[in-house]
Amino acid sequence: MVAESVLKRRPALPGAMRGLWSRTKRPIGAVLIGLLAGVLPVASAGLPASATASEITSASAPAAPTAKTITAVTANAVNLRVSPATLAPLQAGQDLTVTVTVENATLDTISPGTINLFLAERALINRNALNSWLDPEKNSKPGDLMLSEPTMASIQPDSTEIFTLTVPAGSVGLTSGNAWGARGIAATLSTDDRVRAEGRGTFVWYSDEEVTPVNMSVIMPITVPAQSTGLITSKALETFTAPTGVLSRQLDGVVGRPVTIAIDPLIIVSIRILGSAAPPSAIAWLNRLDEAPNDIFPLSYADADLALQAQAGAGPLLTPTTFGQAIDPALFSATDQSATPNSVPALPPGTETPAPSTDQPAPPSDGTPPTTEELLAWEYSATDIGWPAEGDVASADLDVFAASGLNTTILGGSNASGAAGDFTPNASLDLGTGHGLGLVVDDSLAAALRTAAAATTDDAWREAMSQVSSQLAVVSAERPGTARTLLATFDRGWPPNADRLTETIDALAGLRWYAPSTLPEVRASVPAEEVEFDSQAEPEDRVALAAELFEAEKTITDFSSVLSDPAIVTGTQRLDLMALLSNSWASQEASWADAVGTSLANSSALVGSITVATKGPINVVGSQVDIPVTLDNALSQAVTVMVQVVPSNGRLLVGEAVESTIEAQSARTVTIPVTAAVGNGAVTLRVTLLTPAGTVISQPALIPINVRADWEGLGSLLFAAFVVLFFGFGVWRNILRRRRERAETETADAPEPEAEPATVPEAEAPPEEDPESGAAGAAPGPLTPASAADAPTEPRA
Repeated sequence: MVAESVLKRRPALPGAMRGLWSRTKRPIGAVLIGLLAGVLPVASAGLPASATASEITSASAPAAPTAKTITAVTANAVNLRVSPATLAPLQAGQDLTVTVTVENATLDTISPGTINLFLAERALINRNALNSWLDPEKNSKPGDLMLSEPTMASIQPDSTEIFTLTVPAGSVGLTSGNAWGARGIAATLSTDDRVRAEGRGTFVWYSDEEVTPVNMSVIMPITVPAQSTGLITSKALETFTAPTGVLSRQLDGVVGRPVTIAIDPLIIVSIRILGSAAPPSAIAWLNRLDEAPNDIFPLSYADADLALQAQAGAGPLLTPTTFGQAIDPALFSATDQSATPNSVPALPPGTETPAPSTDQPAPPSDGTPPTTEELLAWEYSATDIGWPAEGDVASADLDVFAASGLNTTILGGSNASGAAGDFTPNASLDLGTGHGLGLVVDDSLAAALRTAAAATTDDAWREAMSQVSSQLAVVSAERPGTARTLLATFDRGWPPNADRLTETIDALAGLRWYAPSTLPEVRASVPAEEVEFDSQAEPEDRVALAAELFEAEKTITDFSSVLSDPAIVTGTQRLDLMALLSNSWASQEASWADAVGTSLANSSALVGSITVATKGPINVVGSQVDIPVTLDNALSQAVTVMVQVVPSNGRLLVGEAVESTIEAQSARTVTIPVTAAVGNGAVTLRVTLLTPAGTVISQPALIPINVRADWEGLGSLLFAAFVVLFFGFGVWRNILRRRRERAETETADAPEPEAEPATVPEAEAPPEEDPESGAAGAAPGPLTPASAADAPTEPRA
């Protein structure tokens, strides 16, 4: 990419703020100008000439802007870029045509001024010289003046103007006697007798010399935007594989071109696992990928960052465990094979119909659901290449990579040091015994290619490609006759426009000092001896969040042993975890933190799906009782748990843990036998749910218990007393009744005693015997009229 001006672009203010700024800016500016007018002349007397205000407001003819001038202009947010108008090298006798792009991000209009073009005094013979030109130090001269052209028109606020300038061949001053290679150009914009902006760029001067092309391999990752789930939905696939979709644009730009494809297996699996329900556009896309002649190697599933995994504590690198939980067998029935990943679906009119693939390793079509191995299978060119986040690989990560079967690691330029500034070594790097080979990306070339592929205007694309051309020309001219093999990569994330990607790769192939190279050729190149691996690390906050995700997965794995089918939970958890570790999240820190927080909350809720519903308090009034504990299962499958109860003190004794199976989405009551020990009082039972292996799966539930163990003895005494009194009263009553009856019987059976002679009154009769009892009757009472009549009459005197 052509280096932009050192000026920093200030974002335009929103409309509402712009009015406020315009109302306040001028009075404040007037005050500041007044203060500066009185202060600067005095202050400048004690400062170096380079620091005085005269540099900013110099009335002399345009000259090479100093670093101080550039710093002052930075505050004005005027940006200038310069680049050749064509990628063809400039040859002797040809005019130099350049485009100068001026961006006015200020709130003021830039009045008409002058654009000056300069040529660097010396050729850019190595990478150090090239970088120094594009990123100049203080007081750096722009070179020899080639052309001075007035702008003629004002540049309005928040607008961009592009000027095309032509420098006659005689003014360029280069002839066939000058060595070929990259040359620097600079442009300045001067208005009102001061330099407002400066920009620098490059072009290639060539006089039909014989050159040694640079072998360069290019890798294109094909991935999807960041997501929180480990499978792409059918609707998303239909969008991604549409003619203008993200996957279609990526594949269109590289298929059939000298570019190695790094494919995310997530895409392949997501299409295959849909069976007959896969979108036709997705099936066609997968067939095109299978037919592509490009070298293809797999990224980690979901493009999970390998370095982040290693630094967050992963042992071996993560891989999917199973996809069985996401397979619908009905989509693979033998009677419904109208659309499979091997068939050619109906495409929109005007779309080229791909030929059916015969070699693609696809799931079976006999009605049997595919296995995990069949879903992941593909005919890759290599499977031992790892591509972690570039520039964030630590030394310890290499051990993890090697233990996971990765013999080659793609590294960013910041992970390598020691290269000489005047010579660019090969991309291959020996990582030491047991660590395999490292392939170091040329960051400058990669950045220029990525900028070109993402360019939205022709001017921006030419600017980026001119830097690509100059970079390769410098490498080729560093040591003529010495071939080098380099590596460049496109970045992950949202892809560029398909036309720009195709245009970029095609333009690269047209450079005389470039030769396409394959990835195996890069791996076979001689490792750079002077370059060493430089250990780096992922950001600490990113590693900390990833470690929490690993801990959550471990918790879910331990918890899953209670399930009747653990794979339903663990398989999904692993896929979602890898999706959250994707490199696509690296540029979205805030969104990634939110997604991780949501995942952790869901994991906690899953473990908390089995709960203790009993709340208490419960009264224990016996020495041995069974306490009921109700368990709730909110999951969609049966679970088997161990219920462990621990009392808070010695008033209760509890036995061993009790095993219980709870059906899906139901509750079950478990009885826990307890024994009262010594004393009465309050006891808290801590009820903990465990897996059959003894792992705690939830926070303990606390159940308050009131122990009244002596109530059993007191109740027994009271009951015994009641029984004794009840039966005692009955016995006593029976004794009394029997005594009375016996007394009465004895009285009736006894002989009558002989009465002594006595004078009995005539009016009184002797007592009569009771006919029923046989006992002597009582003395008669007063006579009734009847008895009185029957009574004998005494003789009258």
